[in-house]
Amino acid sequence: MASTITQINKINQIISENIEDPILILNEKFMCEYANFEDFKEEKHIFDFIHPDDKKRVNKFIKNIFKHGFGTEESRIIDDKGFFRWYEIKGKRFLDDTNNRRVFLICRDISKFKKIEENYNESQKSFSELADSLPEIRYWKFIQSKEGVTTVQKTREMLDLVCDNIPHFIYWKDINLVYIGCNKNFALMNGLEEGSNIIGRTDNDLIWLKNNIETIQENEHRVMKNNIPELNSVASFITKDGNQVWFEINRIPLHDLKGKVVGILSTYEDITIRKTAEEKLKESEEKYRGILDTIKEGYFEVDINGKFTFFNDALCELHGYTNEEMLGVNYQTFVDETNK
Repeated sequence: MASTITQINKINQIISENIEDPILILNEKFMCEYANFEDFKEEKHIFDFIHPDDKKRVNKFIKNIFKHGFGTEESRIIDDKGFFRWYEIKGKRFLDDTNNRRVFLICRDISKFKKIEENYNESQKSFSELADSLPEIRYWKFIQSKEGVTTVQKTREMLDLVCDNIPHFIYWKDINLVYIGCNKNFALMNGLEEGSNIIGRTDNDLIWLKNNIETIQENEHRVMKNNIPELNSVASFITKDGNQVWFEINRIPLHDLKGKVVGILSTYEDITIRKTAEEKLKESEEKYRGILDTIKEGYFEVDINGKFTFFNDALCELHGYTNEEMLGVNYQTFVDETNK
């Protein structure tokens, strides 16, 4: 253990100052020989940090890393305030300078995503039914008799409940892009108390993304003209306050009972937090690789067949090869028969 700690301490300060993600290094007894998220003075078992309900999965996950060399899992890890937060854990196996196997774990906080995922999963089934049934049910309200509406009243009320309790912004318009309905989230965002208050309004009457009306309407006209849904498209808009927001958008043409396009249904999911987190993760990874390129110790990563997939300049200098010459070469090329 002392050898591993000595080796790690050379870059400990640099990593601690530049990487916010929790990092752990485990030995084959699952004892943590290093952790960057607390004043680490003595070995602790990995399960000292893991939520009790996740221990079985994490145990299997780490065993698989020691066996196969890499892996990914999600688990709750205790923070410095004693609370458990969700993390995505990526692990890789490596050998220390005494040829003992170790596992390197880096953890990314996904607590906000897990909460969104839980809400989304709860409503996904109902939302799918909504997407399939909403056009006919909504237009029945406008084209059928009072008796006809009454026969589907209970179903429509259930769909209204689903529509108003999922975290999306939803609205539907007629062929002229005049609003004929929306869910509660969309109504509140535009300062309206109820979704029914939006009927008869146009985009120019609303405060929602006023700076982007032309782009939104152009996309909606295209969907109705082509009569083809556009699903899971991602776009950024500028709000009236000048802030950038990101949405995952679904646009679905609506039809009457004869199949003629009579409007459009649009759903918007705010993914700004996710996009921001992805950018920060990308920056963190680039910064981490930048650190590895500046340290004097040789560092490399290989695929399951032992071929180099990443290495720093120090390793190239050690072997006297260029980056181009090293990439894709099997690591066994540089060790003798005994060490293979």
